[in-house]
Amino acid sequence: MSDRTEIECRLADLWEEHHTYQFVPSDNGRPVFSIDTPPPYVSATHLHPGHAMSFTQADIVIRYMRMMGHSVFYPIGFDDNGLPTERFVEQKYSIDK
Repeated sequence: MSDRTEIECRLADLWEEHHTYQFVPSDNGRPVFSIDTPPPYVSATHLHPGHAMSFTQADIVIRYMRMMGHSVFYPIGFDDNGLPTERFVEQKYSIDK
């Protein structure tokens, strides 16, 4: 196991032990902050740089709001901007993209 992997495993265990990412809506009256993301779907197995950029931006905001004392709710999901519909139409009408 590399040093990076060992450190990641230790931190993941620590975060799990302290419930770092657990959402508690009525946590001592702290304000709630939420970023809603679309639900995941089966064809989202081809992540690309756009996903990384989009989720990095949201992650920065969410971490900042946690540091500011908010109880954060961030249900993660992936959206491909209507790709399943596009694929269905292409197949139904024999359209070659």
